[in-house]
This record gives sequence, C-alpha cells and structure tokens, in this order.
Amino acid sequence: MKKPNVVLILADDLGYGDVSSFNSESKIHTENIDCLAHGGMRFTDSHATSAVCTPSRYGLLTGRYNWRSRLKSYVLPGDSEALIEYNRKTLAHMFKENGYNTAVVGKWHLGLDWQLKDEYDFKKYGLDEKKYKVSDVRHGRKGIFDITKGWFEPNGLDIDYTKPITFGPNQLGFDYFFGTAASLDQPPFVYIENDHALADPTTITGEHNLDRTGASQQQKWEIGPIAPGFTHQNVCRDMQGKVLELIDDFTEKEEPFFLYYPTHIVHGPLIPDKEYQGKSGIGIYGDFVLQLDSYIGQIADKLKENGIFDDTVVIFTSDNGASGVADFTSLKEKGHNPSYHFRGMKFDVWEGGHRVATIVSYPRVIKAGSVCEQVVCHSDFYRTLSDLVGAQLADNVAEDSVSNLPLWQGSNAPVRKDIIHSSANGGFSIRRDFWKLIFVEDSGVDIQTILAKPSEGKYKAYQLYNLEDDIKEKNNLIGKYPELAVELQAILEDYIRKGRSTPGEPQANSRNNPEGDWPQISYMKDYEEVINKTV
Repeated sequence: MKKPNVVLILADDLGYGDVSSFNSESKIHTENIDCLAHGGMRFTDSHATSAVCTPSRYGLLTGRYNWRSRLKSYVLPGDSEALIEYNRKTLAHMFKENGYNTAVVGKWHLGLDWQLKDEYDFKKYGLDEKKYKVSDVRHGRKGIFDITKGWFEPNGLDIDYTKPITFGPNQLGFDYFFGTAASLDQPPFVYIENDHALADPTTITGEHNLDRTGASQQQKWEIGPIAPGFTHQNVCRDMQGKVLELIDDFTEKEEPFFLYYPTHIVHGPLIPDKEYQGKSGIGIYGDFVLQLDSYIGQIADKLKENGIFDDTVVIFTSDNGASGVADFTSLKEKGHNPSYHFRGMKFDVWEGGHRVATIVSYPRVIKAGSVCEQVVCHSDFYRTLSDLVGAQLADNVAEDSVSNLPLWQGSNAPVRKDIIHSSANGGFSIRRDFWKLIFVEDSGVDIQTILAKPSEGKYKAYQLYNLEDDIKEKNNLIGKYPELAVELQAILEDYIRKGRSTPGEPQANSRNNPEGDWPQISYMKDYEEVINKTV
C-alpha cells in the first residue's frame, strides 16, 4: 500500500480560543478548520515546545526540545545564520529517506546561511552609518545565539543577495523551498526560492523598535531592506497559491509527498485581504483568522478534487498562542478571548502561551469526530509520522519525541509521562499529570531576567499549579506541596543532564555562545558541570 501523503500546516500566532471547534464562545466561526476537525481528531491538550516561534519550529522539525539547541531564549533576527545543526536529522530528512518528495512553503524563521559582504552596506540603502552602532558580536551571527549579546537593526544590511544561500531548507531534507526568511514583519523582505533570493533589495521600509507585544502597531513591520515588487499584502496569497500548485504537481507523481506549510497568518502585520476585511465583525485580527480558515478549506478542497484526501494526513496546529498584537482588550470587549480560558498569551509560560488547537485528519486511521484529551507535543510529530510510514530512527534523532500513533488509532491511554515548556526568556515549566511547576516568578517574558546574575535567583521553582482544579493557573500551591516541587525539579534536571527525555544513550545539549551561559538552569547545583558538557 502506498505510504500516506502528509500536509503539515503551522499557523502563526493563532490562539486556542480562535478556533470555534475548540471554543464554543469564539466570535470567529472557523467553518473550514472545524470541518477538518469533524472529519478527524481534535487534540485538546496539545502544546508547542515553546511560547515563541523560532524555538517551537525547531522543536517541531527536530523532535527535540528547543532549549537543547543553541537558542536558549527568544527568537532569531531575520538575517540570522542557520540554527538547526548541520548534522541533525529533521522530519523532512526522515520523509526524504523513505521515498517522499518534500517541500516547505511559507515562513522559515530558523536562520539561513547567507553569504555576507565584508561590512554593512549603509550606502546602498541610503542610511546614515553614524546613527547605527555596529558590533562584530551579536545575536544570530558567528555561532552566537544569545539575545544578550545584542540585536542589530535593521537586519539584512550585510547580505549579498546575488549569491546562493549555503545552508537552509534544501540542506535540511526539503527538495523545494519557497518563502521568506522569517515573519511577515521581519526583514529582509524578499522571496526566496530554494537557495536564492528572487530579487536584490534596494530600499528600506518599516519602523524602528517595532512593538510586538501590544496593539499599537498592528499593521506595521520592522525596519529593513525590501526587494522591488515585494508587497506585504501579497505574501500570504502568494504562499497559498504555491501550496495549491505543489499539491497539483505532487499528485501527478508516483511518490508520496510531505508538504510543510508554515503560513505567515495570523502574525502581525494584520493585513487581511480585501475580501475578508470586516467579515468577522470583531476587527482585523478576526478577519485575518477567517482568511486563514478559508485557506484551510482551499487545501482540503484541492486534496479532495485530486482524489487524494483519504490518502493524506492533514495536520493543523499553531506555533504558539495568540500575540498581544491581536489586541486582547478590544477582542474581550467584543466577547472573544484568543486564549480561551487559559492564562497568558504568546511569550508566556502559562498555558495561553503554548497550548494550541491541534487537528489531525487521516480517514484511513483516525475516526471522524474523535477527541483526544491526552497530553501531546509538537516534538511528537517526528516519531509519530516515522511510525506511521515504518521508518527506523537512529538513537541520536528526535530525542524528545514520543509516538502519538496509538492515540490516532483510538487509544485513550497516556503516551507521555511529562512535558516541558519554555517561555520567551527561556524559563522552564515541567508538567506531570495535572501538576505544573514553573521556574520563573512571573510569565517568563522579561528579558531583564536573563541579564540578572545567577546569584539573584531569577530562575528557580516559583509556581506550582494543579491544572485539573485550576486550569487558569491562579492558585499557586508551591508553599503547600514543596516535596512535589522537589520531585518535579529533579525530573527536569535529569532530562537536562541526559540531553534527552526518551530512552537511549545520553546526548549533548548545544552551547549558545562561547562561554556557554545558560542562566535558565543557573539554579542547578552542578550548573558548571552541565555547561561544560554542552557542545
């Protein structure tokens, strides 16, 4: 029997509460996403590995907790070098090695090894060099993935766009790539096909110090180079067109296909197409969600039109919770909460930051209209899909991935003992059963926590919640159950030391800068020893 096709759709900053089949009180009627759910399985306790996008994408494609990578906090700048290690096997590698055609369309945001000029080309873009502080040491360059080392703006001034990218999706298992380097609001603003930019940026656009946490600049983007003909309003439509085109192309081939579609919607800037503007009745965020919903319907219709829907695994999920750019205050006044009844939003270690609406449709295996309430994680897609296609994985691959295939087949038994989350500033939480221990004092957003000295104790066990009784994480029980906190902390530390949370030989965690600073685990008694074992 032919192996199934796989279409993995990753929405950007979509809240759990934005999908009406997950939130009966949603003011946005996502009829096409709901239709996918009615024909497949809804996962109500599904999580991204992180509450922000670069790390959660790393976790999804590698089957590894994102904090094991060189990036310990926050996200990459748009002009960063590649984050995924050169020797690491990705989900796309697994499919390619098992006879699949593979493609990725949309937002990459995992870094690319561009070829660089000798210096920042301020003159080309008409910028006054005197206004910018240039440093050889900064986040996303020369092996440094540490936001405390500095973030240079505008991104992309030193890239030679006429030369090919030397390491990117094509070296990570994808036969074809069409998309952008990062989010819709992050430069460089240029389309990339495989290893080439399709145009050479010539001018500058955007805002300095863009607000990505609130609604003050909902339709703006960060300052940076833009290519002739690049129009932000066309990006989502162009990506969708390419996805539908690829499905047609792949249908004509004998081999099965894996299509990864990290869409730019609904990340800021919130710029829904004209036909969706005003459609939701609650503002441009709701309108943008409806554009995404329409796109899901188009993909499902294309698969059915081509006669391959029943032979295709369609996965729909989001990279993290909804962003403050959505304007929670205004939406709640209209009766809509993107985070449903969960506390927090994108960036936060609380449930609203990383619990996401996840749907899997595969008529040949998954019962229509089924619901799974077991804990699952984005990192699990790797081993689940490997099991589905009969692939064998090496011991040093997908070290934090647990197969969910029994759940797809109807089992109601837990597949995970526990799950680890990380916030924007890299603060941890660990959950076992309904108990969740959090290692930051607040939501896990404040960058000053990273800058603090280890002796200041910014990272340690601060919050303990029983999600069975307190899904809104309001009643901190750490003072009542200190022994339980100690037990959960020991489990987390064991996983950190071993470099994995699944059975197998211990693996090494990666080092984020030459010194190996990892303030998020500075509370560990053997901190220095753990750092010395990073590579």
